[in-house]
Amino acid sequence: MAKKRKKAKKAKAKKKKTKAKAKKKKAKRKKGRRTVLYSSKGKKLYAVRSADGKFKDIQSYKRAHGMDIKRNSADGN
Repeated sequence: MAKKRKKAKKAKAKKKKTKAKAKKKKAKRKKGRRTVLYSSKGKKLYAVRSADGKFKDIQSYKRAHGMDIKRNSADGN
């Protein structure tokens, strides 16, 4: 019985380590946040902010979404 508990503990610890590694990798690849805005015509816009909070780039949702789709398909996802 004690052996089973030890094995279960080891498996649980191993699982935690792999989750922590996955979180670290994910944090490195984290994308810039996009703020959703609307133009005066009612079109949906994405605004990417720089680290100091100023707008770095503004694009239409349609174009940004299209580029995201192309980028993912080029990666093979």
